[in-house]
Amino acid sequence: MQIEVSKNELAGALSALGKLVCRTAPVELFRSLRIEGKENKIELQTTSIDEVLTCTIPAEGAGEFRVVVNFDEFRTVVRYGRNKSTVLVYEDGRFGVDSTLMRTGHVDWPEEQHEEGECKVAELPENFIGKYLATAAPIVDRNGYRQVLRGIHLCKYGVVVTNGKELLHIDLPLPIEDLTIPFPHALLATKCEDAGRVVTWCEKECRYFRFEFGKWRWSGKALVGNYPDWRRVIPEQGNLTHIVNFDVDRVEQMATFLKGVPDNPPNNPIMLSMGKESALHVASESGMQIDIPASFLTYWGDLKLTVNKNLLLRLLNEGHRRLAIANDSAPFIATGGIGRYIAMPLAPHKQIVQPQTQPKEESQMNESIPNVAAPLQPVTPIINTEPAAVNPLDELAAAIDEFKARLRAMFDESTLLSRKVKEVALANKQKERDFVQAKRTLERIRMAI
Repeated sequence: MQIEVSKNELAGALSALGKLVCRTAPVELFRSLRIEGKENKIELQTTSIDEVLTCTIPAEGAGEFRVVVNFDEFRTVVRYGRNKSTVLVYEDGRFGVDSTLMRTGHVDWPEEQHEEGECKVAELPENFIGKYLATAAPIVDRNGYRQVLRGIHLCKYGVVVTNGKELLHIDLPLPIEDLTIPFPHALLATKCEDAGRVVTWCEKECRYFRFEFGKWRWSGKALVGNYPDWRRVIPEQGNLTHIVNFDVDRVEQMATFLKGVPDNPPNNPIMLSMGKESALHVASESGMQIDIPASFLTYWGDLKLTVNKNLLLRLLNEGHRRLAIANDSAPFIATGGIGRYIAMPLAPHKQIVQPQTQPKEESQMNESIPNVAAPLQPVTPIINTEPAAVNPLDELAAAIDEFKARLRAMFDESTLLSRKVKEVALANKQKERDFVQAKRTLERIRMAI
């Protein structure tokens, strides 16, 4: 059987399928690619512990066959092919790519989860991946200590993502129950712009999902846990008394200025205030400043909003051009782009008054005046035995940060151990299957003798 496949289409599919491949996994399954032939098409599939990604490609001359090969070996042969088409050959259990015989593995490939019983289907608009998921992805904290915050939340109110410091809500009602999917790294790599759908179902107290977009199919298990009540974080519109607007051209000007501001860790503060002639005054602690023409709906007065530079750049890159706040210590809302972006400002910056030094000329004049000896009075030194006052809120915040760090380390360690246990269990099952297969082969040899 000889099959011709477009090299460009095959290479593009492999770039996304490779996101689920773990090159250092001890289990061969997670380093492999399954190729299944059907009538004039082939299916390419890779898998991880909880996710499966499948791509269906038209292939002239394809029939029924199924092989499992090493992903990196297959991709290397395809990449260095000299023709516009990649030729796959399958005959008597042997599989070749562009005249190169591939090493096929005896891997027990798991069956993809399919819906059983009651399932729910929600239609998704065009470019759902590139427009909505790609916009929400940068806010996800993939190393957060709470597993549910490592994914993207889908619900009847739309798409929601938060990392504890910032929140994005995209108003896109979906007729499904609350679903938190893991970070869609592989799905984003497909760059598919087709409309699709998502299917959800429950099985053995676990919730599963399957996204279908054109030639792509991504399925897996939803993240476990209750997503935070994000609606309570969004401030009411009536309390947002200070609003400023600026057009698209000014957004680019402001973003260019922020990129030139040197980092000032850990907070990288940028101060926003009302400047002259109703311009938005943007200043950094390093002294760099600029006035951006804008329109204020209300008078800000002495109100100054201090925002992290990275957060400000993110909302500008997402096309937001309207800021609304209640005061300098309450959450602010940015709109005008995709969805509503909510974040907390930094604490108002307090200027530290430096002690005034005596001018050099005055000190020289004092040195030229002769000192007159005066009788010394005994002075009793005042010793302050009271300890310096410590703010209990600072102690509490430090203790909470330390506790979060310990929890994060413990959670990462438990996740690693769980993954190793699953990999060892799969390896043992594979060894058992190899043993049974070898035993059967020996029995056949004995019978033949």
